[in-house]
Amino acid sequence: MSKLLGTAMLSAAAFVVFSVGFAAGQRSAPTGDRLVEQTLLTTIDLAKAVDGLGERELRLSRVEVAPQGHIGLHSHQDDPTVVYVLSGVLTNHHDDGMIEDIRARQAFAEFGPKSHWVENNGETPATFVFASVSRRQ
Repeated sequence: MSKLLGTAMLSAAAFVVFSVGFAAGQRSAPTGDRLVEQTLLTTIDLAKAVDGLGERELRLSRVEVAPQGHIGLHSHQDDPTVVYVLSGVLTNHHDDGMIEDIRARQAFAEFGPKSHWVENNGETPATFVFASVSRRQ
């Protein structure tokens, strides 16, 4: 019994050490933008284009994230967004711990309550366009 208890305690201690080390290796998500230039290219007032969409607009924007730049933690709860990377690499960090590199000529979508943030760890700017359905400003 003592040997079984010792093995269980050793396993639990190893798990705690591993978990603490893993968490210590992660950094917290930034809350603001850094080294980001965004240009609104065009909009469509969806209230005029589609019945029943009210105060919504479709936006197309171009964004450049300089090396070591980032777009801070945010969600797309009320503005579904589709992104197409033109050049460079974006690292997309989700609040569930998933991390994904998105390269030129790749696309991804963000919507709903989950949060994410993106960064450019490369040596060249990461440029992308995105379309979103947002509340009209």
